Amino acid sequence: MQPIYPITDKTCQSFYGKPVLIFLNDGSEIFGVLSRIEKNKLILNDDATPKLNTTTKKTKKNISKSKTVKAKQAKSPDQTSFSGTAAEGYSSFGLPLLSFGGAAPGYRGAIDIQLENVAAMFSE
Repeated sequence: MQPIYPITDKTCQSFYGKPVLIFLNDGSEIFGVLSRIEKNKLILNDDATPKLNTTTKKTKKNISKSKTVKAKQAKSPDQTSFSGTAAEGYSSFGLPLLSFGGAAPGYRGAIDIQLENVAAMFSE
């Protein structure tokens, strides 16, 4: 584990999108994916990450009239297969597994934590 100190926007930028373990001043622990630091708060598990590059490039599509496009045929229900097993690292309910094999408890949405409440933060 790598300690992250001091906890500032500049020092945390390389850890955005990576899992972190946070110890709070009250002794509790929080594990999540670091999204960003905003207004003196750590934001974890947020899908809406800010864009780093605001310039957009327009691309031109070249469509040839001579080419024909074949439509993909959908598989009939009897052709689809179900393995009956969950992806590695996840329970059959889609919850991530802890090291001892049980489902990880907790809130699944975005979390914001005041920086003054953070005692220590670590990354893999």
